[in-house]
Amino acid sequence: MRNKSFASFLITMLLLSAVPANAVYDRIVTWSDMSSLDLAPVFHSQYGSPANMYEPLIPQSAYGLALRDADGRIGNEFKIPPGMRESVNFWLHIYTEYSTQQVVLFDEQHPEVVYEIMDFRELSKTARNRIVYELLQERRIKKNIKSYREAFRKLAKNPRPKNPGEFEKKILAATGKTRHKHKFSEFSKNLRTQTGQRDNIIKGLLAAEVFFPKMDQIFSSYGIPSELTRLALVESSFNLGAISRAGASGVWQFMRKSAKEYMLVDENRGIDERRSPLKSTVAAAKLLLRNKKILGHWALAITAYNHGASNLKKVPDNMKTHARIGEVFSPCSKKSPLGWASRNYYSEFLAVLYAESYRHLFYGEPPAKSMRSIAFHTVDAPRSAFEIAMSKGIPLHEFHFLNPDILDVRKKLPRKFVIAIPAEADNLAALVKKAPKQASLMKPRNTGG
Repeated sequence: MRNKSFASFLITMLLLSAVPANAVYDRIVTWSDMSSLDLAPVFHSQYGSPANMYEPLIPQSAYGLALRDADGRIGNEFKIPPGMRESVNFWLHIYTEYSTQQVVLFDEQHPEVVYEIMDFRELSKTARNRIVYELLQERRIKKNIKSYREAFRKLAKNPRPKNPGEFEKKILAATGKTRHKHKFSEFSKNLRTQTGQRDNIIKGLLAAEVFFPKMDQIFSSYGIPSELTRLALVESSFNLGAISRAGASGVWQFMRKSAKEYMLVDENRGIDERRSPLKSTVAAAKLLLRNKKILGHWALAITAYNHGASNLKKVPDNMKTHARIGEVFSPCSKKSPLGWASRNYYSEFLAVLYAESYRHLFYGEPPAKSMRSIAFHTVDAPRSAFEIAMSKGIPLHEFHFLNPDILDVRKKLPRKFVIAIPAEADNLAALVKKAPKQASLMKPRNTGG
C-alpha cells in the first residue's frame, strides 16, 4: 500500500512540474507509437540506432548548406525571410542536433544566445524508471535556472566582474555573441528552456515518408504548395497515434470541435477521421486555404493553423512581403502583435521543412517501404469494416493501417463513408472530389530524391 501511495505521489509531482517543452508537439514519440509500421528494417539499420538518435555527428557546414538551400529543394515562397535566419537556425538545431534527453537554456528574444545544453543522456541510462528520470531532470533544471538568475542579478550590479563565477562566465560568453545589446536585468527576463526533438523526428519520419507522396498529391490538388505537408511534423512529429494533452488528435492535431467542420468524428459510430493521415490532410488543406484567403500570405496562414487568425488580421498589407514578413515573427520585434509561441511557429515550420528536405545531411534516409497504391471508395450501403475487408480479401491489419479512423470494425459504416483499399494505381478522387480541378497540374517540388 505504501508503494502505491509513493507511486501516486511521484506521478502527481511529475504532472505538477513538467519540463517546459516549447515545441508544438510536447510528447516523446516511442517505438510503440510506430507499431503499425514494419520496424524490422529500422532496428537492423544505422538509421534507428541509439547512436543516430542520441549521438549525432553533424558537420556545422550542413547547417549552412541547408539554410541557404544549396540544392534548390525549397520553393521560393518558403525561402527564409530577412530577419528570421537566427530563429530558424535555432529551431533547426532543436530538430536535428538535440534529442529529448537534452534541454537547451537560451534567450527567448535572441535565440542565438544559448547559455547551456543540459545533457541528461547518462541519467536516462541510470534512472530506475521514467518517472524518476523526469523528476531528477526537473530538479536539476530548476537548480540550474536558479543559479543563472543569481548570476544575472550579480551582473546587473557589476557588468564587468574581475573574477566571474561559473554561471556569470557562461552568460558573458553567450551574450557576447549577439549584436543586440541589453542590460543583464533585461536578458534575465528572457531565460527559457527547450527540449530537443531529434529522436522524435527520426521516428516520425518513418511514417511521414510513407505518407508524404500521397499527401503531396492531395495538397497539389487544392493548389497548395507541397512544402506545407511538412507542417504535420511540427504538429505531431508525425506520430500516427498522437493525442495532445489538450485533446488534439492525429498527425494534423485537430481538436474535436474544429475537426467536425471538415471530418466525421462520431464516438457512437466508432469513427474519428482525425486519425486518418490522408483524410486529415484534406481537412488541413481546406483550413490552410481558408487562412490564406483571409490573411493573404502563407506565413500568416501557417501560423493561424495553430494559433488562430484573430491577432494576425492586425498585420498590415505592406508587411505581407518576403522582405518584411520577418518583422512579424522576429522574437525581438516590437511591431509584432503576436506572443512568443505564435512568433516562433513559422520558424519551427521552416526549420522542419529544411531539415526534412536535407534529411540525408541530418538524419540519414529512413529505411521505410513506400506505401502501396490505394484507391478511395464510398460505401454504398451500411456495412461493417470487417465485412468489407473480408469481402475484398484484405487482411484486417492492412485494412486498419489504411483506415485508422475506423475505431470499431464491427460497427456498420454509414452510407457514403469513404474508405481506402489497396489498388493497382492511386485514385484519390473520392477523397478530394471538391478540390479545384485547375490546381491538379501543379509542378512538384524538387526533393532531391
